Amino acid sequence: MRRIVVRGTNWVGDTVMSIPALKALRGIFPHAWMAVWAKTGLAPIIRSTGLSSEIISFDDNHGGPLVRPFRMRYDLNRGKFQMAVLFQNAFESAFTSWLAGIPIRAGYPTDLRWPFLNLRVPLTAEIKQQHQVFYYVAIIEHLAKRIPGKYDFSEPDCSIPITSESLERVRNLLAENGLNSGRPFICLCPGSVNSEAKRWPADYFAKLADLLIRQGTAAVFMGAPEERELIDVIMGMMHGTALNLAAKTDMIDSMALMNLSDMVISNDTGSAHLAVAASARVLTIFGPTVPGATAPFGKRAHIIQGSAHCAPCKKFRCPLPDHPCMRSIMPEVVLEKADKILKTPEDKRPF
Repeated sequence: MRRIVVRGTNWVGDTVMSIPALKALRGIFPHAWMAVWAKTGLAPIIRSTGLSSEIISFDDNHGGPLVRPFRMRYDLNRGKFQMAVLFQNAFESAFTSWLAGIPIRAGYPTDLRWPFLNLRVPLTAEIKQQHQVFYYVAIIEHLAKRIPGKYDFSEPDCSIPITSESLERVRNLLAENGLNSGRPFICLCPGSVNSEAKRWPADYFAKLADLLIRQGTAAVFMGAPEERELIDVIMGMMHGTALNLAAKTDMIDSMALMNLSDMVISNDTGSAHLAVAASARVLTIFGPTVPGATAPFGKRAHIIQGSAHCAPCKKFRCPLPDHPCMRSIMPEVVLEKADKILKTPEDKRPF
């Protein structure tokens, strides 16, 4: 195989969880031209892995699922790819690969897409019971059985290299905002774009930030541009002064910031997975969802789980007046867990 295209996933968290599979594929085909086909917004993560030769991106201008395959096939045709490896588990990706005339199309034969695949990966009960990282790796394991050589898939690694330039930009940003070099700080990620129910209460984040400041640790809030207003509300509830860097860093510099931090405390959202990619310690707060197969994956990833009679509901917005599953996780308990993690000996971060 000289030319391969990989259909990436559609979300930040899923993209991070598919990195070990992308690394494994590059290990099998070290000299191949390997393009990754994914949403434009995910290109920075993919590019930072250093694994792709090319990124074939698409956005809303390509239309919806009925139009997009017919437009994307021209981009794929130009690549003259010999094989498509489909991480994204949707009918559209298999149909588009077939429409583009790619000879080998590998993926799980789910969602009525088996007629368009000719290298069908069995979705076994064992795969379904494992973390989602192994869901993607299993596709590459299936390919590896057909290729001479010995390959080790036993220790999936979701990390992405952080460049010295990115680290330097973030150090300068922190200094410009009054955070002296050497002072410990924890990144707080209170937003969640895809589910309001996943948000730990604003007043709890405010209380946690005050508790951190009281013990000498700086609190640095992070988030997307649309989450800046939420963070302003949280900071308005505080007694101390925190740093609001929402929308002040792009995705890559956000990972550099996480890498420099002592810990990231996040809701169950893409930020927690970015922290894993940045090799940062991360404590993820779960309430209406179960950690299970989609929790941040890695030795530095930790969780804290709320409880309520109605959880897990997996709803976008909590229908109850006081969000009981998230209210069950007190700020003092989160701080205690964070302190315990920080005091546990571990290997130094690679960056």
